[in-house]
Amino acid sequence: MELAFRNARIVAGDEEFTGSLLVRDGTIAAVDRGRGGVGEDLEGDVLMPGVIDLHTDSLEKHYFPRPNIDWNPVSAAVTHDGCCLSVGVTTIYDSMSLGSFNASAARGDDNLRKLVDGLDLARREGMLKGDHRLHWRCETTADDLRERLDGLADHPMAALFSLMDHTPGQRQYRNLEKHLANWQANGMSAEAAQERLAWARERQARNAVQNRRFVAEVARARGAPLASHDDEDVAHVDEAAELGATIAEFPVTAEAARRSREHGMVIVMGGPNLIRGGSYSGNVPAAELAEAELLDAFASDYVPRSLIECAFALTDERFGWSLPRAAALVTSAPAEAARLDDRGVIAPGLRADLLRVKVAGGLPLVRGVWTEGRRAA
Repeated sequence: MELAFRNARIVAGDEEFTGSLLVRDGTIAAVDRGRGGVGEDLEGDVLMPGVIDLHTDSLEKHYFPRPNIDWNPVSAAVTHDGCCLSVGVTTIYDSMSLGSFNASAARGDDNLRKLVDGLDLARREGMLKGDHRLHWRCETTADDLRERLDGLADHPMAALFSLMDHTPGQRQYRNLEKHLANWQANGMSAEAAQERLAWARERQARNAVQNRRFVAEVARARGAPLASHDDEDVAHVDEAAELGATIAEFPVTAEAARRSREHGMVIVMGGPNLIRGGSYSGNVPAAELAEAELLDAFASDYVPRSLIECAFALTDERFGWSLPRAAALVTSAPAEAARLDDRGVIAPGLRADLLRVKVAGGLPLVRGVWTEGRRAA
């Protein structure tokens, strides 16, 4: 099967040029410079690699579209897949939280397994057009983390593990007063909030250190990348690096990001952080890290659409990045972090996951999506 494009603004590696591209049997066969050629006329639209998302929680939203309303998990997976493809995400690391102490209904053990089974069934039955993988987000303070991870770590879709610790007063929730106020704003009494805080700290002291080592061993034994989530200071980063983490996911301070760079870790920030103008938790803005040359990649976190917007937002006057440099943060950089050597760049011999993008009204509009050379959106 062949597919051809011409008159495209091709983003290939660290350069862009007007040219044509040929796909054969799902793989990029040739890339040529210049106008003309054969195939579909892209009329000067951008042709870039498909977006790779290392962390998205959005599958949960389709499984529980409203509180206490669960949806068929296979149907939810199909809907989630379509939503990701519609905004250019062709490789999706569905992040599943194990052991969260304030878990939503979707993160309960029974529902988590239904979500995973539904996603896997949809994949095996050919219902999904994107390439879906599992990112196990491991809450290291959980008493039952080992039991939860048992059997799930060897799932055929498992591809990434991350270390998390959401104990209030540090990391993502280092502003303790703000966090306690949020609990109380949601109906918890001051006394109950203090009791819950004490419980969370006890759980952390009991489990975090040994569970971090356990998760690192699990990832290492399976040859999977390990990410450290929400590091706050040098000590956090040093410990993560010693455990084998190669991805610094959502560092909450510039200090932690700087130390991550010194360790050679890939620094990943949330797309919504850049697009919204800052972190909803009051942590370091992604824009600040971009300006300090401490940003390597983006993950969508909870808004898949944010990634394609990030790629073009960084080309604005404030940052002045070239499109190839900016696009790399959602294509080749996450591919490298995830150890995917078959995608993320437009070059002969690589997987033909491709996007056609046009800027309209100041925003990137995804006009076409292909996965392995097949039209997906």
